[in-house]
Amino acid sequence: MGAIVLLGSVFLVVVLMAAVLVLVVRRSWRSARVTSMVAGVIVIAYAAALMVFSVTTPVRSLTMGEWKCFDDWCASVTSVTRTGDSVLVSLSVENQGRREQAPDSPRVWLVHHGVRDEVIVAGLSSRVPGGSVRQLPEIRLVSPASDSPQLVVTEGGFPSRLVIGDDNSPFHPQPGWPLT
Repeated sequence: MGAIVLLGSVFLVVVLMAAVLVLVVRRSWRSARVTSMVAGVIVIAYAAALMVFSVTTPVRSLTMGEWKCFDDWCASVTSVTRTGDSVLVSLSVENQGRREQAPDSPRVWLVHHGVRDEVIVAGLSSRVPGGSVRQLPEIRLVSPASDSPQLVVTEGGFPSRLVIGDDNSPFHPQPGWPLT
């Protein structure tokens, strides 16, 4: 739904800006100014809706084994073993689609005390056959239990940051798995 709203808004702004160009060529300055103001109001309204939705979305924690999906590609923390400050995490990825696919810019983050540290995971961005699950190599992390750390997986490049309701949009809380 959010992607449709984004595409509709972009299409409408592009049409209005094309109309502004036509009005400028015809030297209809007043109409060009009003039309460009309408396009600006649409952009401002969309940005406001994006921010309000992101700020008002509640923070969500995922449970062990729960899948976090991005269309057909999903990720899940399947086990966490803590020994002192050392954490061993097992991560699985799943392709719910029919054809083999690779995720779009997947990243894994260790979040503790509001700080996000990127975690390199071997095989995270590799192609997954359709309808299958792949267990990735275990990840060894160092994080004191007192930090209440979380593991967060994100996926998606630039356009997803502009989609209302997408986990990648600005100020949107990122659901993650607690590593306690």
